[in-house]
Amino acid sequence: MIMAVKKKNFEESLKRLEEIAEAMENESTGLEESVKLYKEGVELSVYCAEKLNKAEQQVSQLKINADGTFSKRAFDLEGE
Repeated sequence: MIMAVKKKNFEESLKRLEEIAEAMENESTGLEESVKLYKEGVELSVYCAEKLNKAEQQVSQLKINADGTFSKRAFDLEGE
């Protein structure tokens, strides 16, 4: 199943996670199917988290220096 997850892009994986959540909330979904969906959801969650971490590392901020030039620095999520 991990191979199938990696072939999807982030948006498709996120959409599938939403579908899984809806299916698992449905009372008519049986135990076996719920376990199968849960496993797929965990794999998709890991995949999406990895994609987000990679994207976060690639994001940078432009800073205007005192002399009017620009420099890049890593994006600081905590605003320090």
